[in-house]
Amino acid sequence: LIFQDEDFEDLAVKMERWYGVEISFAGNEAKQYRFTGIFEKETVRQALDALKLIDKFNYTVNGNRITIF
Repeated sequence: LIFQDEDFEDLAVKMERWYGVEISFAGNEAKQYRFTGIFEKETVRQALDALKLIDKFNYTVNGNRITIF
C-alpha cells in the first residue's frame, strides 16, 4: 500500500481494500489529515498506530469496522 500526500479520507478507501475493513470517520477534522508512506506487512492496527504518530486521532475497532475520531 503506497500513498503520497493523500488526505486521510482517500487513504481510508485504499486501506479498506488493502485490509478488508470498513473505515468511517466520527467527525470531519481527521479526514483532512495528509499522509505519505508505504505499508507492506503491517496489520491495520500497526498502520493506524504509525499514522497516529504523525497526526493526533484515535480509533476503535469492532470486528472489521474501524471508526476514526
